[in-house]
Amino acid sequence: MEGWSIKTKFTMNSRQKMLWPILILGAFFEGFDDAVLSIALPYIVDDYNISTQMSGYALSIVAIGTMVAFFVSRMADKVGRRNVYLASVYSYSVLSLLTAFAPNIDVFIFLQFAARIFLISSWSVGYIILCEEFDPEHRGSAVGRFQLTAVFGALLIGILLPVITKLGLSWRVLYVVGAFPLIPVFLLRNRLPETEAFLRLQEERKLGKQQLPKEAFFAPWKKPFLLYTVIMSLVWVFLYFGIKGTLNFFTLRAVDELNWTPTMVSIGLLTQTVTGMLVIAMNGKLMDRIGRKRAAAIIISVGCVSSVLMFTLHNFYAVLFSSIVAAGFVNSFLIVGSTITNELFPTEIRAGAMAWSNNIVGRLGQILVPVTVTMLALSLGLGNAAALAVSLPLLSLLLILFFLPETGKKAVSKTADSAKTTYHS
Repeated sequence: MEGWSIKTKFTMNSRQKMLWPILILGAFFEGFDDAVLSIALPYIVDDYNISTQMSGYALSIVAIGTMVAFFVSRMADKVGRRNVYLASVYSYSVLSLLTAFAPNIDVFIFLQFAARIFLISSWSVGYIILCEEFDPEHRGSAVGRFQLTAVFGALLIGILLPVITKLGLSWRVLYVVGAFPLIPVFLLRNRLPETEAFLRLQEERKLGKQQLPKEAFFAPWKKPFLLYTVIMSLVWVFLYFGIKGTLNFFTLRAVDELNWTPTMVSIGLLTQTVTGMLVIAMNGKLMDRIGRKRAAAIIISVGCVSSVLMFTLHNFYAVLFSSIVAAGFVNSFLIVGSTITNELFPTEIRAGAMAWSNNIVGRLGQILVPVTVTMLALSLGLGNAAALAVSLPLLSLLLILFFLPETGKKAVSKTADSAKTTYHS
């Protein structure tokens, strides 16, 4: 790998400054709504009077919605990034509000299943917009700040949780808060333009210059993209074992296995998020400074080690410290996966490739991890079972290092021909 350097400071032009607020608002509440289920899980279990094993099945069923998001996300290649992003934010906001009034676990699961479709669609298309609107030297930093904002959404939960419990209020209040972005995003919608890359693609289509079978459902699975689609699909599967394994089971283990109080849980969430914000911002810049692959090696290695310690240690301060480190680095897995995925594929199939590798194949990891951990927990204990799951992203790292090119030095390719030139020269 060649040496890597970056000399320019992260700045935004007027267009980027205009679209940034609405992307950040959507990302903040995507992070909030995505984290509510895992953080409030012990209290939801008690309210609906279900077992730990049943909670694992519920998480897996809800996670299937992330696969269905494929059909929404890939529409961004057809109807535009802007339309899909806005529709997704509106939809998950409404579904969050409805979840607050779910009368039983069946309705709750259905509403959260539907919400996941649009949460993941807004997240996926948000990353696509960033990768198309920012140049390579600033793309890692922009993506890092986007993910940082999503994690910051979880901070709000950490602040609200002890307040809600002390006031004797229900976890349902959190889902009411999760519906907030509906109004401001609607009012700010004109600040989000369609990406220039997609507009150029539309012009090429009108003029008949675009030769790639762009509408083909299986375009990412055809040459010259087949290898990258396969590799990134596997990368995402293993990354999600770490991402969702850490998120889904930290609070549950802390409450059920370590007997943490709501105040202790809140302390954990707040310190994780505040420190994690700094780590995520650092890792976004790291992607730009030393390259995608070198940064991935550091981010994934540290994230896996700290996550395993988080689930195997028992001392409050040791678990807290490990969880703080894990929070920043594990959430940075998303920066690694999303940046590399979007840089590997050309404009006309970028949303489709992201949808296939992340939403369809990759999310199998998210679906499998709750069932796998809860089943293994019967014999290994919850902590040990979760520790095994969160070590699997190391396999993603091996795939990235040995099978993928360094993508960050190249501009995001606009066509299939440029993609061939970039990655097969």
